[in-house]
Amino acid sequence: MKSTLAFMTLLATALAQSSCTAEPAPSATATAVPNPYTPGYFGVISARSASPIHLLSLTARGGKFYLGGPGPSSYCPVEVVGDACPPGNYTVLAGGDKTLAMGVVVPGGQQAYVAPDGSLSYTQAHSAYIPTDSIIDQFSVDAPEDGQAFGYLHFETGFVACPAGEGQGYQVFGQVSNAIFGPDCLGFSALTVATDEPGAWQY
Repeated sequence: MKSTLAFMTLLATALAQSSCTAEPAPSATATAVPNPYTPGYFGVISARSASPIHLLSLTARGGKFYLGGPGPSSYCPVEVVGDACPPGNYTVLAGGDKTLAMGVVVPGGQQAYVAPDGSLSYTQAHSAYIPTDSIIDQFSVDAPEDGQAFGYLHFETGFVACPAGEGQGYQVFGQVSNAIFGPDCLGFSALTVATDEPGAWQY
């Protein structure tokens, strides 16, 4: 509970400091010099002003990522670790220096990747399986600059969110060349908010 409150307080403070008018940031390109900033744990919220996805939290659910909709799917073996279980009610990521991981405690971790259909995805706990032709090495993170509250998480070709069905929010995709996105899909900036603890035992 303590870490949950700390994270939510940090997010609220960051939102209060922001102008809340951010437009999608330019996507990094394949020729960009990698940013040496390597963050620890961080949460992500979307930014696309005057849209239904503006300032929604990125949520890990069922192996995919969403903006809005139900909370994250998480698990912790309480009977084994007891009070050591993280709260599991918000999504935390780690890394961002080419590769991206889930902010979890489970041995072996969980890796994030962009699947062949473009869906931003993550591996199951205790499994390293990633579908063939997935992209695992095109992520980067920019640290906050000039007193700004947020940093940025990038995928080289950008992120897009598409309606996932009633009550399910918007599913997040990487804008890969072989994916077709409808007119109701929206590009967005992924704003990062640092936190000092993992979000779940596993997602």
